[in-house]
Amino acid sequence: MFSEQLPVRNSNPVLPFKGLKFGIFPPHSSAIDMIKYNLIRGISALALGLGLSSGVLAQAFEGIIEFSKTTGPVVTVYKYYVKGDHVRIEEISARGEVQGIMLVDMRDKSVTALSPERKLFMDVPNMRLPKDVDTKVEKSGEMKDIAGYKCEKWVVKSGAEDRVITYWVAADEFNFFVPMLETLNRKDEQAVFFLEIPEAKGVFPMLGVEQKMDGAEVSRLEVSKVIKGVQKPQLFEIPAGFNKFERN
Repeated sequence: MFSEQLPVRNSNPVLPFKGLKFGIFPPHSSAIDMIKYNLIRGISALALGLGLSSGVLAQAFEGIIEFSKTTGPVVTVYKYYVKGDHVRIEEISARGEVQGIMLVDMRDKSVTALSPERKLFMDVPNMRLPKDVDTKVEKSGEMKDIAGYKCEKWVVKSGAEDRVITYWVAADEFNFFVPMLETLNRKDEQAVFFLEIPEAKGVFPMLGVEQKMDGAEVSRLEVSKVIKGVQKPQLFEIPAGFNKFERN
């Protein structure tokens, strides 16, 4: 499959992937920082690794999760397609079109960005060290229904970071989520704070609200739909006819 994919070289590394934001998944590091920032700027958001074997994931969640990220007046819609060690992340435009795609392989710890419009793909390297933060975690036991799930309120605070993030988490063998966050290695608080929570395996935040310590809201990640079902393996592969984008 890859033998027929010819490298595409361009002196302007940003242009072929211009417009792809991936609001909640910025990759990591340097002249490629601009590409990576444009590719996955701004969740999952939810947004939102462990090296689990296929046997452990046999009963894990498989299906589609639709959610949105709100930052100020900007609202962006995303979809996760989940199957075993693989997650496909789609950013959806206001017209309902797929604007950009990321393929996350938790077993290989790799991320590949796709441009459907230009039929290009690019490996997204991860050279950034994980962010270390001092947090306090409170699992309240308070419950409410979101997207068809009973969710528990978990609060993570950091005075040093001037942040309080409230997650409403559902437990349904969402074993992919923590490994996905570790593979993406994002630096935004919604992801970093969630990784600070002990015993978070198998849960997924159906709602995440990021605030400053004074209560001002910074961002909101909210699930609108969860669909369980078998996903086609082809969703997690680089499509035929896509060429590899090479930076000069």
